[in-house]
Amino acid sequence: MGRSAGKPGSAPWASPLLLLAMGSAALPLLLLGCRPQDAKEEPPQPFVFRSLNLRQKGTDGLPLWELSSPEARYDLGRRVAQARDLSGTIYAKGQPAYRLKATSGTVINDGEVVQLEGLTRLVKLGPKPLLITAQRLRWYPRQERMVIDHSPQASQGDLRLRSRRALVLLQQEKLELRGKPVLERSGSDQLKLALKAVDWYARTGQLVGMGPVRGERRLPANVVQTLTAPRLSGNSLTRVIDLAAPVQLLDPSRKARLDASDTRIEMALERISSPHPFTAQLDQSRLSGQGFEVLGRSHTVLIPQVCRIQQPGDSLEANRCSWNWQTNEVAADGGVVLRRQSLNQITRAERLTGLLSKEGRAEFSNPGNRVLSQVKVPPRSGSGPRRSAQPPPFAP
Repeated sequence: MGRSAGKPGSAPWASPLLLLAMGSAALPLLLLGCRPQDAKEEPPQPFVFRSLNLRQKGTDGLPLWELSSPEARYDLGRRVAQARDLSGTIYAKGQPAYRLKATSGTVINDGEVVQLEGLTRLVKLGPKPLLITAQRLRWYPRQERMVIDHSPQASQGDLRLRSRRALVLLQQEKLELRGKPVLERSGSDQLKLALKAVDWYARTGQLVGMGPVRGERRLPANVVQTLTAPRLSGNSLTRVIDLAAPVQLLDPSRKARLDASDTRIEMALERISSPHPFTAQLDQSRLSGQGFEVLGRSHTVLIPQVCRIQQPGDSLEANRCSWNWQTNEVAADGGVVLRRQSLNQITRAERLTGLLSKEGRAEFSNPGNRVLSQVKVPPRSGSGPRRSAQPPPFAP
């Protein structure tokens, strides 16, 4: 409902509506104004009425927003209404877009500004609703924006964002979080990322995070991995987070470090991956390859291309490698070449398997499969007894 025409100095459009909402409770208070004035005039008392209902429509006749409360006090002189258990709806093109609710609220200048306090909830409606909670929210209906300066928090599914302050741009369906925002994922595999600023678009789910990004990823048995990246992007609807290069992951429990390029976290699949070259240190072993995948459901790390492992005393090259961090089983497949410094031994096979020790050293074997081993024996000296070569550890 738009503003109604009135005499100069009259209350805005909402004041007649407020008087109607008061019903018969307003009449005795209005009649009191007919009494002769006392020597000392008492300040007018606010109206107390059973319900508050505010509605506004656009020039096209479509609803813009509405507010209601079961009980309110209205100060006619100040044009301020104070209400409890305030609830409302915000519309977009005549259709409900947001629902809001608060323990209490103050409507200033008949709806020019609305301040919500106590437990405040704002829900962006849709197939996957976005919930924003706060202890205080100031809404400017004409400007279609909300300012939250006290513990804002936004959540969608198992993703949650919290910060010191936030700005809601209703028409753009955009949430701007500032003041040390933190992106969290609940569950046993908890993810927590601290950023400089985050923009969250409610309709599309798009996330834009300005860094630096500093994070923690909590795994079972109180294992904590730390993560750094300059910035991130993602989508809360598809539950994907993309970390911009350079990305570094540290796991002190395994003396492990990963240095990677652009990296994707797919929370629905419990998968972390990158198609770009990377290097990693796992205690005594150094790994590199063209891309990697960390598969949480199978507890497996895959290096799909150009796998290289270097460790004290030997090195391995293969088309593909894998490691199960629960069983510590390792495997190398396709064009495998294992070089050992001992006796200058070279072993070739299509597949080698083994175990990873606590020190991060991979010990390979090849039971039941064909291998080719080459051993270079240094020439014996002219003196001394003749000695036979040591047998290779892998049978051809």
